Amino acid sequence: MKRIFFVTALATGLAMSPAMAQQAQHQHDSSHTEAAGQPDKDAGMMMGSAAMQEHRQKMEEMRALMQQARAATNPAERQRLMAEHRQKMQEHMARMMQGDQSAMMQACHERMMMMHDMMEQMAAQQSATPSK
Repeated sequence: MKRIFFVTALATGLAMSPAMAQQAQHQHDSSHTEAAGQPDKDAGMMMGSAAMQEHRQKMEEMRALMQQARAATNPAERQRLMAEHRQKMQEHMARMMQGDQSAMMQACHERMMMMHDMMEQMAAQQSATPSK
């Protein structure tokens, strides 16, 4: 089990390294563009932007709902909280897929699919390798 966790963590780290490097390069490039007086049209989801602040707020609301649902002892209350969480999540995803964020979301989705495919391959290799 420790071996699977280690392989998973390593693969995730390796898969994220190019994405992080690309993001750092993009941030570096955009700071030069903005310094030259040209606004960066892709800066809509930068860490301090209004869109990112709204995203963080929505995520915090969803986390709070999930925490309340996990703590609920009444099954009906838990089900109501889970339904509310699901609705907020679907609404937020729909908003994220509209407008300027749609291209970013598509790129993120593609990267996640690639990582999922690689994780499946690692799991298949792990299950095919006899344990010692």
